[in-house]
Amino acid sequence: MFGLLVTTMPEVPGYRVKKILGLVYGMTIRTRGLGGKIVASLESLVGGEIVAYMEEVKKARVECIKRMVEAAKKMGANAVIKVDFETSDMMGGTATLFAAYGTAVVLEKVGDVEIDLRDDLLVSEISEEIAIERREITVEDMHSELVKRYTSIYGAMRGEKKLEEDIHRLMKEEGMSREDAIKRLYSG
Repeated sequence: MFGLLVTTMPEVPGYRVKKILGLVYGMTIRTRGLGGKIVASLESLVGGEIVAYMEEVKKARVECIKRMVEAAKKMGANAVIKVDFETSDMMGGTATLFAAYGTAVVLEKVGDVEIDLRDDLLVSEISEEIAIERREITVEDMHSELVKRYTSIYGAMRGEKKLEEDIHRLMKEEGMSREDAIKRLYSG
């Protein structure tokens, strides 16, 4: 998928660095929508993984790697070594900067080690999620998904009630239609 070796290792067994081309990086900034903040805050009440943010983090990391690789390819690299990731909250915690950076190099084979790039496995999961997001989804589908999210946090009875409270709160406070409130909660 990326088309060249991307590794956190400083050296690649069986290869030597023929040419160092320099620093490369890829960045993206992701904001947290109101609905995402609500769902994440609800999930944080019960503890455990905040699923609402995990999917965005996965997508952001792959996007950063792709941008970094594009920069390395433009420089003539066939690998990026010593890759690292960095995140930083911005705008009072409403957005997060994701960055991937490393050293663009030209590697030359000197041993019997074969490189079998498996980044397609990493990216296929993310690409599938993006394809699902791109398909047309109805408001009813969004509502059903929200019911699942809320009931996983609060339980069957309380989850649906809490979802309805959040929908009505958005309708009242922001003058939204029911559909728009559901869309906001779903996309957040």
